Amino acid sequence: AMSPMQVVALMLCCIGSEIAAAPITPQSASKSFHVMVRIDDVHEVSLDGHTCQISYRAGNSAHGEEWKMEIKREGGLYTCLIEDQDKSPPHASFYGWSAHMFGAKGDVLESYDVWTHEDILLEEDGYLVEGMTIRSDSHWNLNGLSKIVIRSA
Repeated sequence: AMSPMQVVALMLCCIGSEIAAAPITPQSASKSFHVMVRIDDVHEVSLDGHTCQISYRAGNSAHGEEWKMEIKREGGLYTCLIEDQDKSPPHASFYGWSAHMFGAKGDVLESYDVWTHEDILLEEDGYLVEGMTIRSDSHWNLNGLSKIVIRSA
C-alpha cells in the first residue's frame, strides 16, 4: 500500500502532466510553395475549421517563384495572406487564380484585398467576389498578382 504522501505525489505528478500536455490552440498556420508552370495547382492552410486555399494555373513560373500562405486568427476574424516572396522580377504569370476561405461564417468574406507587383490595390473590377471566394476575371492582368488577403468570421 502507498503512504498518503506517495498518493499526493502521484496525484500532483499526473495532474501536472495533464496540464502540461493540454494542447495550446495555434494562432496561425503557414506553408510555402513554388509556382510550377502549366499545371492546375492547389495549396491550402487550415486553422480551427477554416481552410484558406488558392488554386491557379501559371503561364510562366519565373524560375519556380516562391509564395507563402498563412492563416491566422485575431479575435473572431480569420485572415489569410497569400504573397509572392520573390520581390524582384521576373514574376510568375497566371492564366487564372481563385482564393477561397472554406469554413467562413455564412459562407461570405468580411474583406478582401488583391495587390499587384506595383503595389497597386486592385478595385473589384479587377477580380470577382463570389461568397467565400475571390477569383480572377476573364481580362486578368497576367503579370499582376503579388498578394491576396481574405478575411472571414
